[in-house]
Amino acid sequence: MLSNENHLLVEVALPVPSRKTFTYLLPGGHEKQIAGKRAMVPLGPRIVTGLILGPRPQPSSHNSLKEVFRVLDKEPLLSRTMLDLGQWISDYYMSPIGETLRAMLPPGLLSRNVKLEQQDEHLWPTLKQQAITTVSTKKNGDLTSRQREILNQLLEIPQPISVRDILERTGCSRGTLTRLVGRGAISIEEVEIYRSPWDPEDPPPERKIHLLSPDQQRIGSVINKKLQSLQFSSLLIHGVTGSGKTEVYLKAISEATRQKRSALILVPEIGLTPQTSSPFRAWFGDRVAILHSKLSKGERFDEWRRIRAGIATVVIGTRSAIFAPLKNLGVIIVDEEHDGSYKQDETPRYNARDVALKRGQKENALVILGSATPQLEVSYRARLRKSLDLELMPSRINRRPLPTVHVVDMRQEFLKRGSDQVLSGPLLEGIGKRLDRKQQVLILLNRRGHSVALLCRSCGYSEGCPHCSLSLTFHQHRNLLSCHCCGYSKKVPKLCSQCHRQYLHFLGIGTEKLQGHLEKLFPKARVGRLDKDTTRRKGEMQRILAKFTRKQIDILVGTQMIAKGHDFPEVTLVGVLSADQGLRLADFRGAERTFQLLTQVAGRSGRGDSPGEVIVQTHFPNHYSLKHACSQNYERFYQQELQFRKRFLYPPFTALANLTVRGSDENRAHTIAKGLAEKLLESRDLHSDPLRLRVLGPAPCPLGKLKGNYRFQVLLKTTQRSELNSVITDTIESLPARVLRQIAVDIDPINLL
Repeated sequence: MLSNENHLLVEVALPVPSRKTFTYLLPGGHEKQIAGKRAMVPLGPRIVTGLILGPRPQPSSHNSLKEVFRVLDKEPLLSRTMLDLGQWISDYYMSPIGETLRAMLPPGLLSRNVKLEQQDEHLWPTLKQQAITTVSTKKNGDLTSRQREILNQLLEIPQPISVRDILERTGCSRGTLTRLVGRGAISIEEVEIYRSPWDPEDPPPERKIHLLSPDQQRIGSVINKKLQSLQFSSLLIHGVTGSGKTEVYLKAISEATRQKRSALILVPEIGLTPQTSSPFRAWFGDRVAILHSKLSKGERFDEWRRIRAGIATVVIGTRSAIFAPLKNLGVIIVDEEHDGSYKQDETPRYNARDVALKRGQKENALVILGSATPQLEVSYRARLRKSLDLELMPSRINRRPLPTVHVVDMRQEFLKRGSDQVLSGPLLEGIGKRLDRKQQVLILLNRRGHSVALLCRSCGYSEGCPHCSLSLTFHQHRNLLSCHCCGYSKKVPKLCSQCHRQYLHFLGIGTEKLQGHLEKLFPKARVGRLDKDTTRRKGEMQRILAKFTRKQIDILVGTQMIAKGHDFPEVTLVGVLSADQGLRLADFRGAERTFQLLTQVAGRSGRGDSPGEVIVQTHFPNHYSLKHACSQNYERFYQQELQFRKRFLYPPFTALANLTVRGSDENRAHTIAKGLAEKLLESRDLHSDPLRLRVLGPAPCPLGKLKGNYRFQVLLKTTQRSELNSVITDTIESLPARVLRQIAVDIDPINLL
């Protein structure tokens, strides 16, 4: 045991499902800047990598405390500000602090099981390659013409550059480089290099200067004043699709970089990252880094290191990029702030938009939220000026008109043309006209696969997933029935699994079937498809979008992937199939999601010189979300949806928490859920009352079985958010660990399925 003079007690967060931290003895010599460094520590029979939060007060006795095996980092991985942000996430979303901090770092840096003999470099996976580090500018004698040619090329390239890259670029042999080294013309060393996510064949984008519209100028002035104050502030830009929000973002980042401050841009989808990054790369060059989950582990790690070293000061990424280790942060931009993908669906269940606001507050940065369809709660806060200012951009660039929207009642189409009509008469006619004019068409069907279900016409049985409460979807190209939740698949049976008869019928339509249908109807048209099935391979989404941009695809069929943020000037028609699909879900946000999706996809039409048109097919043409989306009237939708939320006590008039109990045994899971509800009621009586906080349930989740687990939920609604944490904390602390492992707590849930 260490003596009192040469030890320090430290608090360590471990990546385990526990809300508590752990105390260890640390040998002397680490008293300065220990917070934010990794440490290898014993935990029972295992050795885990945790993160040091800081020193702890000396207790009267610490004979039972274990020692830290090794501190792994020379410099902290997380600053004090980021550690505080992690603690706020842990407290607000009620997630274990160790798992929260693990999510804030690149994958693999905090491990639940390591070996003591591992060296630091195995825990810090850098890449080293032979590289040309210096090139002589002096005249060299005895060089052949080929060697001089290679040397001249090297003089134009910044060093260091990997030997492999220069061999590919110049076509020279390794022997040529060896002879240049022998003559003192170049030097080659083994150096650490950054793995780049950018395609080396992709030329750097061209910087474009645009004249600003009056709205852009006005909002730009507001942003400059906020940035110059060097204080935290937040702003919601509510701008219609095509209003030029990206140009406003560019100006905001330009001002931040002029102040020697950094910038962060969040986008909802991985597919939007390359498109969004293009104008920023054109303006800020190598200072731009990207962060998202489709990068390789090495690429993601090296981008994180470039940011941490201050080499990259403008970061573009998806949800987890909110934790980018930027220094002197000036502005955070959350584009399409309403998008549900900003909400993490596993521990820690944070919302990146709200974390952005909290990080901006801690770092005295400006936070800009942008959307054509702001989330209702955000819009409500901005209108009340509750720490969020509101700026409107009601017009498109160059005063281009919003698209004309037509609603087709599919009930009437059924009466006119029969039940097998996938595409309505007006949509078929519209597609034909656009093809004749050499214009492009987008078709949205938010359901992938070929057919929705396989139904037995004899007994009515539908082939379902054994692990989830869902029908299996037929995928023709693989000839499989698949579950879109857990990934289970099986061959298509020849007989019904229930009655063993052969009267099987494929029901419904997905994007795969729709693509084939369009190819038959328009044999000369080039039809493409964009969904999860066609974009499984890395870079495939970008390839499809690039083909559509180059007009190598005439009709692009897709799921909601095609609805967000894309700019296709040649698209003059957007068709929407099954527009009311989201209204059938048992979720209070169904109307809002439907309005947002329709408004966003409609905004893809008419962004060029030709006017746009949208044709919406629905069985519920009179639903208010459809009517207001078709008229592009956010204000009317907002007012009507607000009345619904107020009447039934949903956000923004209440705060919600959804506690889900999962288990492979249905009866046991239900029993635990009943006990959980009873404990919550007891805690509610201590901290609140039934008029302010309601405990609803337990009830089966709308998706009652998912990935082999039966699911029950207990919903908490309260008009006093401050009481929510106390009630849940008291309840959780009273439950044994074996029960807690089956409970997931979701604060401010985005969906209740």
